[in-house]
Amino acid sequence: MPAAVSEESRYKIVYEYARCKNISQVARKLDLDYRTVRKWVLRHKETAGVRPLKSSGRKCAITGLVAQQTMDMLLSGKYSGAQEVAEELHKQGLTKTPTPVHRTTVARHAKAAGKAAGAPIKAMQRPPQKQLSTANMAKRLKFCKANLGRHWGNVMFTDRKKFHFYYPGVRIHKVSWVRVGEQRPAPKVNHAMCVNLYAGITIHGATKPHLVAGTSKMHVEFKNQKGAQARNITSQEYEKVMSTLLEEGSKLFRAHGVTSWVFQQDKNPTHKRPSSRAVEAWNMSCRGSAVTILPDWPPNSPDLSLIENVWAYVQHHVNKAGCKTFDDFQKEVSNLMQNLPPNMLKSMYGGMKGRLMDCINRNGGKIKH
Repeated sequence: MPAAVSEESRYKIVYEYARCKNISQVARKLDLDYRTVRKWVLRHKETAGVRPLKSSGRKCAITGLVAQQTMDMLLSGKYSGAQEVAEELHKQGLTKTPTPVHRTTVARHAKAAGKAAGAPIKAMQRPPQKQLSTANMAKRLKFCKANLGRHWGNVMFTDRKKFHFYYPGVRIHKVSWVRVGEQRPAPKVNHAMCVNLYAGITIHGATKPHLVAGTSKMHVEFKNQKGAQARNITSQEYEKVMSTLLEEGSKLFRAHGVTSWVFQQDKNPTHKRPSSRAVEAWNMSCRGSAVTILPDWPPNSPDLSLIENVWAYVQHHVNKAGCKTFDDFQKEVSNLMQNLPPNMLKSMYGGMKGRLMDCINRNGGKIKH
């Protein structure tokens, strides 16, 4: 397709052609494509001018300020998507069509308006992030400032994670290649079996996973408040979890000459009393060992915890394993937890101060880690 040229260039083409009568020579002299020169030479012969012909195509449905308004409507969050915006534009008489324009037309013009304004927009398919309250952000900011100088190498991060056995016998990769028009089908289980576990990580390695209520094929001895078998973690069960984590954590630290270390946990209400009792009992029974609970861990702050990166690592690799049975799946999760790459752990702990600084720079807002 001939390139678009300015009106001044079109007159230069006509002038130079009138002198030499050779399209190739004019194209070389003006450094233009042969087809471009030929187009405007012929246009001048036909019309005695160099103005573009009027387009015979359909008129643009969304123009000017309406495109900007379309972008603002999409970003406002008041509409469910581009189709609803299209219907609203038609209702207000802002589109030049007898019926609402297609949602792809809305999206195309909104993207173009964002790009022209220097603030590109895009569609997000993931659920929205949980919004932090002002009070929550203040707690996060206070915590990060207070712990900026902490030696994180003596801290064990703990948390609970559910690993679902969605794809039995199928290896799942983040990226796979297929022919155009094909899909990458995989039999996904609707009611997947689950490994529900607690674990802790240190710079020296991870604890053994402690399976809790919610794990498939596992008998639970703990009861809920109604006296029925518990389906979720209870305070009584968390006390048992604490025994495992304290024993395992002490082994990991003691193997590297560390006898005083810090236990991190989230703000789950079922954790506070059991953990305090368990740590106090541990320190009394194990002379020469001193464990403290990391104080004031802010709520809604998984982005500050290093163990979230470990969960992502384990999930990725267990998906790649393609386990055929739930027992194999459970063993693979445990094996991955027990064999975390040392360099990964050292890198994560080395970057903890950077996480806190990022949070401080965002005044306690969410960070990307």
